[in-house]
Amino acid sequence: MDGYVATIGFFDGIHVGHQKLISFVKQVAKYNRLKSLVFTFDKVAKLDKNFIYPFEKKIEILKSTGVNKIVVLQYDNIRSLTPEEFFDRFIIGNHISILLVGNDFRFGKNASGDTNLLIRLAKKYKITVFIIKDISILINNVCYSVSSSLIRNKILNSEFYIAEQMLGREYYVAGEVIKGKGIARKLGAPTINFKVEQSIIVPLGIVLGISKLKNSFYPSIAYFGFKPTFGENQLSCEVHILEKFIKGKFNKIEFRPILKIRDDKKFKNLNELKEQIKKDIVFAKNFFKNRKF
Repeated sequence: MDGYVATIGFFDGIHVGHQKLISFVKQVAKYNRLKSLVFTFDKVAKLDKNFIYPFEKKIEILKSTGVNKIVVLQYDNIRSLTPEEFFDRFIIGNHISILLVGNDFRFGKNASGDTNLLIRLAKKYKITVFIIKDISILINNVCYSVSSSLIRNKILNSEFYIAEQMLGREYYVAGEVIKGKGIARKLGAPTINFKVEQSIIVPLGIVLGISKLKNSFYPSIAYFGFKPTFGENQLSCEVHILEKFIKGKFNKIEFRPILKIRDDKKFKNLNELKEQIKKDIVFAKNFFKNRKF
């Protein structure tokens, strides 16, 4: 097997459309007795924040697909390449025999190359190109054309179920556990504080969900916001475990958002905030009552 069947994309989220595309790559490679290859990027020009997953998580998921090779293209090193230069360096340079891309695929400086140019360049070298259309799925009797941008929009709008259906997996916000200031404990709701990468999308507000700590799962209520009552301006991510507070040291926490119950707001004083927190916790406990996860 001397050549490759490849695809190229940023693949944020590795959603069901990406999964189907990569599955096609593997099938075509197997049929033609070639190897499978996925090109991806460390970043892209049109997006520098609100990624669905951190880069490391994306690579982890890509590896789990079972492709033979993953090549990460450093955007800063290729941004000035013309489409022809990009094609010569990466398609010819990596012995690509068959290339599968989405119908909105662009390449080269200022995204000046499109699928028509790709097909013309490929024809010179007898490289076969397949253009794969976007996948659509039916969710609650509504048809959605799956895309990473739509998934981001659904997460920001707290439509977590729809986002998960398009991702094809449960969606978690993950981060490194850090030491907090102890304010939540004084307010009667001790929390686990964690830090997410600045570029990652988070569902702002007060959100019910499931926390994952060392492979155990706990119904929880989370706060994602900037603590306007305390005049802060840095994003705070905190999780309160319902029923009992989990003791012990944890390095990482994952939170699966299920239902947003309210927006963040500035309270007049700590007593008013404390009373609202009590109400939120009562609502959360009633929500999770008799639910199994």
